[in-house]
Amino acid sequence: MIGTTRFAYRAARADGALERGVVAAADREAAVRALSSQGLWTLEMSAAASIKALGGRLSVADLALGLRVLATLLDSGLPVSKALSAMPELAPEAWAPALPDLARAVREGESLGTALDQSGLSIPAVVLGIVRAGEAGSGLAPAVRRAADLMEETAATRSALRAALVYPCILALAGTISVAILVGIVLPRFAAILSELGQTLPQTTRFVLQASVVARLVALPTAIATLIIYVVWRAWVSTASGAVQWDDALLAVPLVGNIRRSAATSRACAALSALLESGVPLPNALTHAAQAAGDAAIQERILAARTSVVAGARPSAAFLTEHALTPIAARLVRAGEETGALATMLAHAARLEGERATQRVRAAVRLLEPALILTFGGLVALVAAALLQAIYSVRPT
Repeated sequence: MIGTTRFAYRAARADGALERGVVAAADREAAVRALSSQGLWTLEMSAAASIKALGGRLSVADLALGLRVLATLLDSGLPVSKALSAMPELAPEAWAPALPDLARAVREGESLGTALDQSGLSIPAVVLGIVRAGEAGSGLAPAVRRAADLMEETAATRSALRAALVYPCILALAGTISVAILVGIVLPRFAAILSELGQTLPQTTRFVLQASVVARLVALPTAIATLIIYVVWRAWVSTASGAVQWDDALLAVPLVGNIRRSAATSRACAALSALLESGVPLPNALTHAAQAAGDAAIQERILAARTSVVAGARPSAAFLTEHALTPIAARLVRAGEETGALATMLAHAARLEGERATQRVRAAVRLLEPALILTFGGLVALVAAALLQAIYSVRPT
């Protein structure tokens, strides 16, 4: 609202229990009056940070856990407002700033989907679609539980990918630091000592020293150029057309493209399955599933396929024509169309493509690890050979 400020408060209820939350009001006195009208006795109040600013801290894992807690409370028979009021003690801390306003909005007549959308928690569109479909008639508790399942699957996939890349990143960092110390510090000092002794450096040692000099000279310009290129690239991919072009280029890279296509297909199929199970019409579900793909190029292709579906085309044919999904996923969609189990086959396609993406990442990592070891091992061996040759060439004067 225009002209309002958000205040964080700690207040006591009539039964003596304490409540924390955030209230929007024109000033502090108005905030106190608003709390008093709700039967709350204000104990502490201070200006609060914007929930929009805090919303970005809600990770996929925190979102999944919060939705799981909410689904469990709803399954126990609690009304939505009371379930939201009970969440502060159970949900992750990232939910805390928004929960009082969520509960208040629901008590004032807003739907849960609308309250989540306006909470500033950056809830994905696919989750909002599932929740709204549940409110429309498919059942709110099952819908929230399905949204939690979807977010948990997404969080598990991301965690597996990060875990697979931890060791190669550590190896690359350690190797880079080791080579930099050898070439930038150890070898130049050793060469200076030999020069002071009047020794002639061997050819290998001179080559490595010259390479280290060149590397030091170009290090700063290279770092500046890299930073400029990165800033320009970020500005480019932040535009809609730039993001699509960049993701299209990545999809054309042999190994990287296969991984990205499988991962995007998995996310889109999982979202589409969840939305269809929750009762969302196919055209609307395709819109949300496209946003859940996490790839601008795949998103554009799914939206193009949606246009064909609205015009009367079969989803499987539209996916194949637009290259929106992998061929395997498209065939599973066709099987779902023929058997009347489209949501089930989409869920199966999501699991299959998710496993394929994870397996491909692990296979790439298995190739990357020895490549890094050989690369940095070769560099260290070259520097060590230069040092040893210089030592063996020392002659007493």
